[in-house]
Amino acid sequence: MRYLPGAVLVAGMTRFEADDSAGRLSLLAEAVAANRRRPGEGVVVESDGGRAEYDDRLVRLELDEPARDRLSDLLGSFPAFKTKQPDTRKAPEGVVYVSAVADPKRVADFLEGVFRQVFGEPEGYELRVVRI
Repeated sequence: MRYLPGAVLVAGMTRFEADDSAGRLSLLAEAVAANRRRPGEGVVVESDGGRAEYDDRLVRLELDEPARDRLSDLLGSFPAFKTKQPDTRKAPEGVVYVSAVADPKRVADFLEGVFRQVFGEPEGYELRVVRI
């Protein structure tokens, strides 16, 4: 896990990236919890293989058909998470919204699953928080 010197995010967060499973889960849970304490534009996390946005208990993903199939498989392990259309509009082509009504740790577990299983990231991939 790396720290960026002098960098401070919301609620004392100083980490922007992690490259081991425990570090990524901790980073994701902290980012989700910070977003819930101080709602804003949402949390954006990315790796070299994909990007996920979290805001107001909703995860936004851009996926092709094979990735949608892998997401469906992953959702079988997370019964509280469901695909959902935005209330006010139809999702753009290739965009999937997942309702994430769960505690920050469970959301972190789900997002780690998205990066590993849906985006196909290897064990030691680097996850970056690019907005919170």
